[in-house]
Amino acid sequence: MQEYSVTVSRQDVNHAVATTRSFSLTLGARRGDLTAGFNPVETLLSAMGSCLLTSLQMVAELSRLPIGETAMTLTAIREDRPLRLVAISYRLRVVSPLPAERVERLWHMAEKNSTVYQTLAQTISVSGELDHRNPGDDEHTGDD
Repeated sequence: MQEYSVTVSRQDVNHAVATTRSFSLTLGARRGDLTAGFNPVETLLSAMGSCLLTSLQMVAELSRLPIGETAMTLTAIREDRPLRLVAISYRLRVVSPLPAERVERLWHMAEKNSTVYQTLAQTISVSGELDHRNPGDDEHTGDD
């Protein structure tokens, strides 16, 4: 088993600071203030995205398969009563010369190897969509 530890403290009325090892992250900590920084839900989405991208890189390296640019856009849906997240969706963009089937297999392996994804998917509805492009593909295909 692996253990993780983060300390979060209130910096001021608008911000909190999360620290671990020699790293820190300033977060928005005033409800409804979109100017204070990442709010807790945006931080959660960032953690999931970062974990999935890390897992994707890991499985590609272990499989000795080339992937290039990777990026994700994540969205969460919150209900107000009871106050909770009910769904997360994401779009994963992968630029790679690999055939679409190979990239799709890497994507599903990344989901299986992502701690944060697996934890959240056990709790709420999580869905993803893959946008695979070959290097040099036109940036705008008309689907945007």
